[in-house]
Amino acid sequence: MFAFMAATFKTIRRRVWLILNTLVVLWILLGVVCLQVPPQRFWPAAFISFSLPGPLVLNFFFLIYWLLRRSWLLVLPLSVLILGWNYYARLVSVNATEEVNESAKRLQVLSFNTHVFNAYADKDGSERQASMDMVEWVATHPADIICLQEFYSNRGSDTYNTVSKIGTRYDRYRFFSVSYVDRNKADIGIVIFSKYPIVNKGVIRFGESNHNRGIWADVNVKGDTIRVYTAHLQSMSIKSQDIENTYSAIGNEESFKKEGRNLARRLKRGFIARGNQVELLLEHISESPYPVIVCGDFNDIPFSYTYNELAKVLNNAFVEAGSGVGATYNGPLPFLRIDNQFYSEALKAYDYETHYEMGLSDHFPISAKYVLQPKVQD
Repeated sequence: MFAFMAATFKTIRRRVWLILNTLVVLWILLGVVCLQVPPQRFWPAAFISFSLPGPLVLNFFFLIYWLLRRSWLLVLPLSVLILGWNYYARLVSVNATEEVNESAKRLQVLSFNTHVFNAYADKDGSERQASMDMVEWVATHPADIICLQEFYSNRGSDTYNTVSKIGTRYDRYRFFSVSYVDRNKADIGIVIFSKYPIVNKGVIRFGESNHNRGIWADVNVKGDTIRVYTAHLQSMSIKSQDIENTYSAIGNEESFKKEGRNLARRLKRGFIARGNQVELLLEHISESPYPVIVCGDFNDIPFSYTYNELAKVLNNAFVEAGSGVGATYNGPLPFLRIDNQFYSEALKAYDYETHYEMGLSDHFPISAKYVLQPKVQD
């Protein structure tokens, strides 16, 4: 009798776990489909794809569970892991160190949202040393090309005369697109500094948005021209205080609903804006006569329409040459990788680094090293 009950309980338990595993797989499939849907046409899809890390992690735990149970049912989560490996690689990257031929033509690119070098937090001078340290870190970085978002430069300031400190002092070429000028007569915008000559350049305007934009520069790298883009897409518009308010509202149903709706509205606006912006960016990229490197603060995770559209036509430097989680957001939400470098087939990333040693902005800098691959003659 006890043996029969034990066998029945085991069967029921297995069926329950199988049903749960199947639901997780369906969740993943729905999320992958939603990645293809432009948020500006059907915004709920963006929230579903945004949740994809959850079922991907759960599926991995189901794989471990069935493996420990020595059950043939492990084929279900294992199949998802194998078929969906490209999506797992967006979560965690595993790459071995790659040797590069000394004679190869190489290029290192740094991308960093500097958060205006914290200039607006420096009301009493207490942040000045940290700002100076950040400027000096960027200025002395060995990258051949430096792409900076939320860039701030004030020619009348010894501390924040960043165009001079990063560009002029080191004989770097530059293209600075100014979004606006503040009341201190400081220029704020997006910039590309280059060790190599900039032979052409331009701005990509995202509709009526003045703060968010993309810029491009054609850079002559020892005889080869590379088009470098840097972009700053619409912010998630979620601040630390918003997260804290939501946490503090737990236990108070009315307050929690209010804060939750507020966050959802902001996310929705961001999803829609970035969906439009990435399409404008990709339209310009498709017309480039040269290999491209596209970097910047995209303000979207790897499970978003924004990232997915870029990944359809370009390789991602973190996926191809990085390791670990690669989180770039330095704020209350952990594990967010919202800064990226993408590149075309004529290039190959062989090294990628997230610079956690520079934690003075709300973003961590990222750098990647590339090999320029010669074209194969027909």
